[in-house]
Amino acid sequence: MTLSIEQDLQLRLEQENLLRHIINSIHQTLDLDEILKAIAEEVRSLLRTDRVMLYKFHSDGSGKVIAESIDNNRLPSLLGLNFPADDIPLHARKMFMKARSRSVVNVDTRQIGQSPLRNFVTGEAVSGDITYRPVDPCHVEYLTAMGVKSSLIMPIFHQEELWGLLASHHSEPRLVPESEIEAVQMVVDRLSIAIAQSHILTKAQARAQREVVLNRITTLLHSMPSIELQSALKETVEVFSGSGGRLCIRHQAFSLQNDTVKSLADCLNEENPSVELYTCGWQPVMLEIAKYQYMEQYSVWQERHKFGNCDVWAITDIYQTPELRNLQIAFRPTKIRSLIMIPLQYRQQLLGYLSVFRDEIDTETLWAGQFDPDRRQLYPRLSFEVWRESKKAQACEWTVEEIELAQAIGKQFALFIQQYEIYQQVQAFNANLFQNLFG
Repeated sequence: MTLSIEQDLQLRLEQENLLRHIINSIHQTLDLDEILKAIAEEVRSLLRTDRVMLYKFHSDGSGKVIAESIDNNRLPSLLGLNFPADDIPLHARKMFMKARSRSVVNVDTRQIGQSPLRNFVTGEAVSGDITYRPVDPCHVEYLTAMGVKSSLIMPIFHQEELWGLLASHHSEPRLVPESEIEAVQMVVDRLSIAIAQSHILTKAQARAQREVVLNRITTLLHSMPSIELQSALKETVEVFSGSGGRLCIRHQAFSLQNDTVKSLADCLNEENPSVELYTCGWQPVMLEIAKYQYMEQYSVWQERHKFGNCDVWAITDIYQTPELRNLQIAFRPTKIRSLIMIPLQYRQQLLGYLSVFRDEIDTETLWAGQFDPDRRQLYPRLSFEVWRESKKAQACEWTVEEIELAQAIGKQFALFIQQYEIYQQVQAFNANLFQNLFG
C-alpha cells in the first residue's frame, strides 16, 4: 500500500500525537488498568478500527480480555471474557515468543502477513518486513465467527516473557500498512515499560502492606499478657482471609528439678499433652474415637520437620494431600479445604505450630463461547456468546506472597514465645525460691 506524501505526513502526525497521549497517560497515573484502557482507546482512534482489545495470559496458557475500546458497538464486547489456551495454536505462540512476530489477517483475501522482529532460530533482530502466505482455514472460521474481516495482533512482553496480546479487529476488509504496525509497536514497547513499572509498584506496595501487618501483630504479641496470643492469632487469621486458625505451643516444658527443657514432640506425646492451645474460628472436629485429641499430635507434622526443615507448609487441598489421610476425617464436617502450617522455630528449637484454615469456595469463570475445559478444542467455535463455568467447593491456592508473609509472621510468633517461655521460667523459679525461703 503506497501513501501519498500528504497522507504519509498526516499519518506520522497522528502517530506522534498517539505516542504523546500514551506517554502522558503513563506519566499521569501508575494505575495499570487506567493505562490499558487509555491505550485501547488511543490505538483504536489511530487505526480507525471497530475494536481494539488487550488480552493478558494466565499461567495455564489461557487468557482474559482486560481492556477494550469499541466503535459504536460495531462488534460485540469481549471485555472480561476468558479464552482457552487452545484458541492460540502452539505454532502461533512460538512465533509470538521466539520471533516476536506481528500478525495481520485479511479474511476476504485469505492471506496472513507475518512481521517478525527476531529470527525464529537465532533470536537476532531482523528487519520486520511483512511476508504473506495463505491463512489457515480454521483461523478464517474463527475470525468469521467473531464477525471480523481484518485483524492485527501484536505480542506484549514483560521481562522477556509473553505477557499478552494487543488485538485490533475490523468488521470490514482493510489493508494494514507497515507504518501502522510500527506505530502500534511503539505503543506496545511503551506498554511494556508501564507493565514493568506497575510490577515494581505492586511489589513495593505488597512489601509496605507486609510491614504494616507485621508491625500490628508484633505490637499485639509484645503487649506481654498471654491473652494477647489470642488477639495475635485472630489478627493472623484475618490477614489471610481465613475461616479459622490454631496456635499450639509447648507448656511447662522447663523442669526446675533437673534444669532441662522438653521438646515440642515430648510435650505433644505425653498422655496429657503439655501444650497451650489457642483457637479462632472454624476448627477440625476430632472424633471421640480419634487417636489424638489435638491435630498437632499427628506424626505428619513431626515427620515434616524432623530433619530441621522448618519451612511453611502451604496445603492447597487437604483432600489431595496423602500425608493428611489420617486427619481428613476431622475436616469432613467442616468447609475447611486449605491450610497453611507455620512451624515456630527459635534457634533450631521447635516451639509450636501456627496454622490458618481456608474454606472451600465457589468460582465462576466467564468464557467467550462454550467449550469443554477437560478436552482439547479440536474445531473453531461458532459462537462467542458468554458462557458461565461454575464450580462448587474449590480449593484456594496460597500465593507466593502469602507464604513469604506467613514465614515472617512465624518468626515474630517464635521470638515472642521464646521470650514468653523465659518469662514463665523466671516466674516458676521465683515462686519456687519463695516457697523454699518462706514456705
